Amino acid sequence: MGRFPEANKSFGQHFLNSPSVIGKITSPVPADIDGIVEIGPGPAVLTPHLAAYGKPLFVIEMDERFVEILAPVVGREKIYRQDALEFNWSDFLAQQGLRSIWLVSNLPYNVSVPLTLSFLRIPEITHMTLMYQKEVAQKILPNDPRNAMGSLHVMCLSQFELKHVVYAPPGAFVPPPKVDSQVLGLKRRATPLVPLESIDEFEAFLRPVFGQRRKQLGGLLKSQVGAEKAQRILASAGVNPQVRAEALTLEQVLALFEASLDDSE
Repeated sequence: MGRFPEANKSFGQHFLNSPSVIGKITSPVPADIDGIVEIGPGPAVLTPHLAAYGKPLFVIEMDERFVEILAPVVGREKIYRQDALEFNWSDFLAQQGLRSIWLVSNLPYNVSVPLTLSFLRIPEITHMTLMYQKEVAQKILPNDPRNAMGSLHVMCLSQFELKHVVYAPPGAFVPPPKVDSQVLGLKRRATPLVPLESIDEFEAFLRPVFGQRRKQLGGLLKSQVGAEKAQRILASAGVNPQVRAEALTLEQVLALFEASLDDSE
């Protein structure tokens, strides 16, 4: 096997091959973590840089071809050959006793959103450095916040502080993908904007609101909860019913959610 084997399309593999991008993803190490988890390490591109910090390092990798490459770097007992979407975080955390994890991944583009939504529900994951297709990254952290509000942006903001780390053009990978990529840094808020125990309700509230984000909010809420309840929620939150969902501020979204909860009591 050469440095990079043939990419497995079913795993969405594109192997990072840019030293500058690799350096920005893997440094600096967050000061307050007690473990690192890398998802989809493949042929150990990022892994040696992460291992150099001397923190407990675990990897989740489905492709058995990379076990022999990863074992000398992290130890065979720290390799989990599982689908990250099906990984049992509760068992893992109980076994390892980790309280603050830095999660690092060149995410498979086809499952990056469900993975992100699952990660934000795990309070022990306190820092994340994640590679996305640029189009998805812009939904999480828009360059231009005007008319850019959406459910993925709000879900992530409710739990994390967000920052841009680095762009990665197709030429930074082998084989090159057909899209540009972007790496984001996420640091869990000491106090979330929405309590984690309410995150499922929050997500259920956001989906219909932003399902047709260019429509006026009054009409969207009316179709979901009826005219009278929609009017009460909007009035309680102090939001103009004619505003389009995409033009809402974060504060307005949070106020609408609180008003919807109060109205259901």
